[in-house]
Amino acid sequence: MTEKKRIFLLGGTGFIGSVLTKQLSANRHENDLMMLIHRSACFRELEQINTNTGSLGSFDLSMLDRFKPDTIVHMARMSGRGRWGRYLAAWRGARANRRILEHLRRQDCKAHVIYISGTLVYGDCGAEPVDESRPLNPIAFAREYIRAERPWMDALDSNSQPVTILRPPWILGRESWFEGFYLNSIRTQYTVPLFGEGRNLMSFIDVEDCAGLIAHAVQHAQPGRCYNLFAPGACIAQLDFAEKLAGHTGARIRRYSAAEIERIHGRTLWEALTFSNKSSTQHPEFIAGYKFKYPSVDEIILNNINIRSGQAISSSP
Repeated sequence: MTEKKRIFLLGGTGFIGSVLTKQLSANRHENDLMMLIHRSACFRELEQINTNTGSLGSFDLSMLDRFKPDTIVHMARMSGRGRWGRYLAAWRGARANRRILEHLRRQDCKAHVIYISGTLVYGDCGAEPVDESRPLNPIAFAREYIRAERPWMDALDSNSQPVTILRPPWILGRESWFEGFYLNSIRTQYTVPLFGEGRNLMSFIDVEDCAGLIAHAVQHAQPGRCYNLFAPGACIAQLDFAEKLAGHTGARIRRYSAAEIERIHGRTLWEALTFSNKSSTQHPEFIAGYKFKYPSVDEIILNNINIRSGQAISSSP
């Protein structure tokens, strides 16, 4: 029988978090939930969940003492514009995370913290499989944002708090910025973009399976470990991905050079769109223990494209 968990959610109304919240709240017999939410959240959708309003950097930490969570799922990230905006946001995020971590230590709270990161921290790895032992070499947006993750990485390494870090790759799902690069291009220009030569490998996961694996981690992940999250049959070269999208939509492929993307969006975005990651894992039993709804690239794409309306949606690692 699955052990009932008291789960505190940070970032539970975001892209992944909103899907995870629905999955966890659907199993009320297994989970007792509390969420930190912004004032702009849709309260009507959260009527069945205990909520507290506040921000990551200043919320009342005593709510943790009262709720006494077994698990804290941390999906919240402060964001900023441009390099210095991201640096400032990461600095503020690191300070907020240290504040939470120090409070847990003062209260001798052994809640298992599950922190959601991404695969940009590994850098461009070519065609080599990338498991959790890969040295970190953050590129693109991760160069700045990894600073916010450092307190949890240090706690994991020192074993000073039960921490698990999860690193999903490219996530396909609703209402993400990737829609702007693929769906909008298909709708407005009837083209599927190809960034560079398209040889870089892209590992994918559907947002429903990403959230499902996080819920799986609540029950089965071991503190002191990192886990790469990915669908086992969903790694493909960018060119092949573009060809599949073109085949499903009838749009033609349009190649963009580094100079074009850097002129419009900057070097950082070019790195993010063209880095190569073939996700692998040192913990195959963890991935094998989860039943995927969309295990292959084609199933993930078809779940996220309504061919009649041209609706396709996606997100970044």
